[in-house]
Amino acid sequence: MGTFRDPSGSLFDVDARILRLIRPSEALTFRNLLATDVVRGLVERGAMVATRPVAMADVPGSLRSLPGEWFEHARIGFVSVPAEWSAAMLAQAALHTLDLNEELLRHGLVLKDATPANVLFEGGRPTFVDVPSIEPLRPGQNLWVARHQFETTFLLPLLASVDLSCPLQWSLSNPAVGLAHEQLAKMLGPRRWLSAARIRHVALAAALGRVGGQAAASESDRRANSAVTGGEDLEKSRFIQLHSMKGLRRAVEKLANRIEQRHSHWSGYAVSRAHYADDDLRLKREFVGRVLRSAGCAWVLDVGANTGEFSEMAAAHASVVAVDLDEVSVSAIYARVRASGKSIQPLVVDLSQPTPACGWRNAERQSFLQRATGRFDLALMLAVGHHLRVTAGVPLAQILETGVQLGGGSLLFEFVPVSDPMFRAIARGREALYADNTVEHCEALLSAHGRIELREQLPNGRTLFWMRGARSV
Repeated sequence: MGTFRDPSGSLFDVDARILRLIRPSEALTFRNLLATDVVRGLVERGAMVATRPVAMADVPGSLRSLPGEWFEHARIGFVSVPAEWSAAMLAQAALHTLDLNEELLRHGLVLKDATPANVLFEGGRPTFVDVPSIEPLRPGQNLWVARHQFETTFLLPLLASVDLSCPLQWSLSNPAVGLAHEQLAKMLGPRRWLSAARIRHVALAAALGRVGGQAAASESDRRANSAVTGGEDLEKSRFIQLHSMKGLRRAVEKLANRIEQRHSHWSGYAVSRAHYADDDLRLKREFVGRVLRSAGCAWVLDVGANTGEFSEMAAAHASVVAVDLDEVSVSAIYARVRASGKSIQPLVVDLSQPTPACGWRNAERQSFLQRATGRFDLALMLAVGHHLRVTAGVPLAQILETGVQLGGGSLLFEFVPVSDPMFRAIARGREALYADNTVEHCEALLSAHGRIELREQLPNGRTLFWMRGARSV
């Protein structure tokens, strides 16, 4: 399907290729942009997605009748949406956008759009993908046209996350719109006047919203007149815009520092899991290691990754997408991934309510399940099944079926019996409701999907299974 909002062209995902059609009126400008030293340098560093022209003969036949020139982008390993990021990831994407815009400004270019939707992650590294949103800086263009968009989709969702514990899944459900200044001002109430950052970026912006819109219109008219008369000096416009970037950067960096200081119950799980003795952990790690060495995976999905311990084990053998519903834990995984460079992409996903398809006619952005299905060679569901069974109320058969589908037919599952202290803690006296939660029933359900390659019961009563179906052999 092609995008339709960008006036310069459309994007198509066809035959595992990402193709971009640039309209005839924009084609020469786009080709010249790709040839600039600054864009080439950004691509070489991985800061921007690689893009190359495509001959018409290499374009799928169903698209050749469309007018324009064709280009192909390098494919990102796993496409996430901003609603699946942690606050730490959003902060890094914001800083990456500012870095990119500052470098472009120094070369006479500027971003006309600045939303999280223009950024994807390769492991811990943000990569800018909306290449057509770069345009020449014009003399007299003293205001960054994308500043309002940057604030509503980067800065304000970060403020709401840090100050109000507002989940990005809500504030970035539409990453092109984000959170309005007026909306956040109401959410903060009188607190919007209690710090310089809130006053500058929320309170005054909300109070002067209508004036700001009129000022933007006046600035647009002035730029048009400037283009005719020769206008102000380009160097002055560049200086003013670069100076404005500094204030935005300071605001984002302060929020990023506060994000790093946050903790949650689950982010400390690795050092507090009393239900695992040393032998339990040793045997579990050995079992997971045997599976990873035998499975021959290119891509692994770790469901309920928590601290990322087993995601890091899997990353020694494959590229990993690690999902967990605890945003602070995901931020902690992301911090380690940035430091280590391991091929792990952590995401905030609740498998009982995964990210839905959204956008116009629910077709602009695919759901998490649509993006994940057929992408992985193995799924890890370690110490997560009982949470889905009890907290989310999902039947064991459905949990296992979903795990098998997500893992491309290969699933490593940790069964937790009703007698387990963690199961009893979350069941809260309702253990009798889960009489079907037996190891025999689990084994029978797994066997219906394929062959159980490995099985081991830990001293603490939990049982590890590796099941592989016909598709994954």
